[in-house]
Amino acid sequence: MKKWIVVLALSLAGGVWAEGAWKDLLEGGNLDQWWQKNPSAGWVMEADGSVHLPAGVKGGSLSTRESFQDFELRFEWKISEGGNSGVYYRAAKGKSPEYQILDDEKHVRGQWPVSRAAALYDLFGRSDDSCYKPAGEWNTGKIVAEGKRLQHWLNGVKVVDVEVDSPEWNEAFAKSKFKNPETYGKMNGKIWFQDHGGEVWYRNVLIRSR
Repeated sequence: MKKWIVVLALSLAGGVWAEGAWKDLLEGGNLDQWWQKNPSAGWVMEADGSVHLPAGVKGGSLSTRESFQDFELRFEWKISEGGNSGVYYRAAKGKSPEYQILDDEKHVRGQWPVSRAAALYDLFGRSDDSCYKPAGEWNTGKIVAEGKRLQHWLNGVKVVDVEVDSPEWNEAFAKSKFKNPETYGKMNGKIWFQDHGGEVWYRNVLIRSR
């Protein structure tokens, strides 16, 4: 975590987000860079700097105000027991790639590799199960989207690495629930933290262009 803070301090020197520099999406301990449908009863910033969706709250998903296409996103996440969430990118919620956030042990979707934590939801499961930390513990995640290449990382391990429109991709997409191959994974879009009815936390959310 200390390394992230040092990199961030250097990147933000001068107050301008330079090309390739790190940007703190929770800078100032607030949600000024985010949008939510019901801010009075939704996601909240905690004193420790994490953004939290409390149990039983139906605030809707949390979206960045800015759009991104080629980027590296680093974040930490913690899921509640039986919880489900996700990080959407490169388009609108529900129609774009998703980095799955899940309690693999207690949630029913943990039965299927393509919906376990860090999977590219409904397309590619994670390649390594040894790096997953269970509900209640902090995990580190990373998403790299550059051109047609999409990568998911979990606790320092690359667990998904695929190219959009490759034969491998097309085969998986044809078996999935998605029906928009002309736009899926190819668009300039917002980052979304999904409200799926479960309690979840995110912190140290940093992004830079690629």
